Amino acid sequence: MTAVGVDGRPGPTGAEPVPTTSGAPSHRRATLRRATGRLHRFLRICFPSTMSIVVAFMVCIVAPVSLVALHIHENPMFSPIDESAHFDYVNRIADGGLPRLGQPMLNTTMRAVACRGTALPGAVVPPCSTAVLHPGQFGGGGLSYEAQQPPAYYAITVPFRWAAVHIFGLSPLSGTRAVGALWLVAGLLLLWIAGRVLRLAPKVIGAAILLVAVAPAVVYESSIVSNTASMVFVGGLIAVSAALAFRYPGRWVPPVLLLVGVFAAATKETGALAAVVVAALFAILAFPRRPTGAGWLRSAWGWVRIWLPNGGALAIGAVVTVVAWSVISNRLSLIDPKTLPALGALRGYPVGVALIAREALTLLTPATGSYDAFRTTTSATVPVSSLLSQHLQTITGVLLGYLFIAGGAAGLFVRPRRWHHWLGLLTLAALFVGGIVLGVGIWLTYDADPGLSGRYGLALLPFLAIALVTAVRGRWVLGGLWASAIALCGLDFFYMLSR
Repeated sequence: MTAVGVDGRPGPTGAEPVPTTSGAPSHRRATLRRATGRLHRFLRICFPSTMSIVVAFMVCIVAPVSLVALHIHENPMFSPIDESAHFDYVNRIADGGLPRLGQPMLNTTMRAVACRGTALPGAVVPPCSTAVLHPGQFGGGGLSYEAQQPPAYYAITVPFRWAAVHIFGLSPLSGTRAVGALWLVAGLLLLWIAGRVLRLAPKVIGAAILLVAVAPAVVYESSIVSNTASMVFVGGLIAVSAALAFRYPGRWVPPVLLLVGVFAAATKETGALAAVVVAALFAILAFPRRPTGAGWLRSAWGWVRIWLPNGGALAIGAVVTVVAWSVISNRLSLIDPKTLPALGALRGYPVGVALIAREALTLLTPATGSYDAFRTTTSATVPVSSLLSQHLQTITGVLLGYLFIAGGAAGLFVRPRRWHHWLGLLTLAALFVGGIVLGVGIWLTYDADPGLSGRYGLALLPFLAIALVTAVRGRWVLGGLWASAIALCGLDFFYMLSR
């Protein structure tokens, strides 16, 4: 008997039908078409018009890159906010190692500090021409006292630093600083995507992003070598992943949010605060209505089942990473953290919870409650423009800080509260309470005043910005926010160019 092939033609006797492969290419083409269609629809959501592309380009790229580049150019000396120790961390990662608390800084780091100097009145470093440098010639005993920081920021920075140095010809310090602009731009773009996924109009989310981009603490921290430079990115990453999980739930949510929580805490421990805020927001959104009797137990279990795959995964990833890195860093440490010479000035006077709670108030202003972002001087012989810059910085800094607080607190005065109201309220609570917890942890670990400042809450600044612009009503109010953001951007340039 003659066998019939799969194509309908006679085949060899006793032969099994040969599977066809003609459907495989068409299946792949169909899959590619579906993926392309989804990507096209997603891009249409993110950028619904040509004007939205222009707005995103200006607020997410042009404004922040210009400000960071100018700040780097105008401030060649090392920042006193531990920049030399962070720079040493990057250098050690680039050399294939991992710093350990109490290790002397590398010779390359000490040479850079000697040649650049430190922008701190009274700081003394050996001359750049010194033949042999010793750790004892530098502040803090020349030790790598930021080695307790988690390594994600430094490891990611290294390859981009290599490109900046070997392709674009920047110095090692300037090249490392320049990577901060990339962290900032990526974070702002993620924040734009999060806002569009949440159906915020481009003119609304654009105002929020520009307010973040021109904030003094953002400009400063993005212009120096510090893992705080990655915090806007962390806030934006958590925002976009949470927005996608809220709008497009599925089996992808638990593993992705778990990894996002791990990354947030592995970049800087304070990134875990942002993860906890969004996890709490998911918990509130999933909270059941008021049942009675035995319904409470069923509702509570149902609430936990709803919350665990999204907010639970995010919080678990962040908290477990913080605990794990604390154990690892203690094992790697070469000295007792309570004996670090770099913190000697923060010891010798009483420290308690009351002092820490007072310092934690500065976290409520993450945009401004930190080291002054622009060059200042108190000399009576400086030009009038520089003196004017000092006064204006104080005024605009206070007003911008209060503006973000107002956005976060707006949920106190409305009912019913929507997701953005809860986001603002949870962010303010986390900044203060989390600041106290962080301060107590630093105090117990280092036996020193934690010296809390607004930069510790920088990962939560995007949340305050979203809460602010989402709560505004009326085109005049939104226009006022745009006018304020543009004015602050112009003033930032004035502050840095004032001599």
